[in-house]
Amino acid sequence: MRRYISAALGVVICAVATADSHLNIPYESPGSIGAILDVHRPASGVEEGVPTILFIHGGGWYGGDKSDSPALWMPLVDEGYGVVACNYTLSTGKTPSYPQAVHDVKAVVAWIREYGGDYDLSPTIAVMGPSAGGHLTEMLATTAGVAVFEPMDPPVSGYAIQASIPFFGLCDFVMQVKEGGDTLPFEAFLGGPLTDTTRPTYVEASPRTWVTGDDAPMFHVHGDDDPIHFPQQAIVMNGAMNDVGVPSAAHIYVGGHAFGDITWGELTGYDAAVAIVLEQVPVMLAAGRDGDINHDGVVDVADILMLIAAWGECPELPIDCPADIDGSGAVEVNDLLAVLASW
Repeated sequence: MRRYISAALGVVICAVATADSHLNIPYESPGSIGAILDVHRPASGVEEGVPTILFIHGGGWYGGDKSDSPALWMPLVDEGYGVVACNYTLSTGKTPSYPQAVHDVKAVVAWIREYGGDYDLSPTIAVMGPSAGGHLTEMLATTAGVAVFEPMDPPVSGYAIQASIPFFGLCDFVMQVKEGGDTLPFEAFLGGPLTDTTRPTYVEASPRTWVTGDDAPMFHVHGDDDPIHFPQQAIVMNGAMNDVGVPSAAHIYVGGHAFGDITWGELTGYDAAVAIVLEQVPVMLAAGRDGDINHDGVVDVADILMLIAAWGECPELPIDCPADIDGSGAVEVNDLLAVLASW
């Protein structure tokens, strides 16, 4: 039986004692400013089959750093995950950073799939981030294969991620402006206030615009009194994804735009946020599975061979079991039938 963190148990998440960290690694993204990332691994290494967590920092698209919020991602290292935290191009008072910031986080996905193996990182990727990082998390979930956001050739397995957790993210810039939110960071990020001229950019930069049935599963975490990104941003995006059949859920907590306000069962603050990630990443990975076990864009003999090699009970989390298509905890006949049905 596969284990899951249960918020009802009141589990206390402790900070990692030791980690194997590799800092300021450059990644390729033409036009980027500050294209560097960090890799954090358990001191004992990442076990084969454990998905990679990509952390995208917040800061209004004009501030923040990959070293932000270690109380969120370092406990994930303690639980056995490899974590990549990235910087991306930030806007200034004179220079907008859209769409370069999107290009940059796409380039990080490509880096994980091309070079992550040198650090024992899996090409199966779950992305999370707060605020502006939540918006970029949603963009990665919804825009795989959209050429305007992918100027570089796709890596093996492409740009599609497998799970996404936006914390107080944003899905629709136009909606937020109309509802009266703080839009000054939008102007710096997108190149001006919302006008007839800039509206196409505001729409293009909104994850809601790109929602389709093949998007990555999503779990939204948002405060009901968020004064910066209103809770409708999570509610509307969750509904849009469910409307096209993408597994998506929203946890609306009592509070605002801060990790300290998050609650989950008996947990609060970063402990709650960590528990959400630990519990929801395996759920989303299972929900997003289909016959394309190796994520190469086609269901073929290679997928059958991977399924046969994984036959039997799945290993304990956090090791992913991609051949367990129905999420039962074992690879068996139902999974084989699912592959054949999607051949």
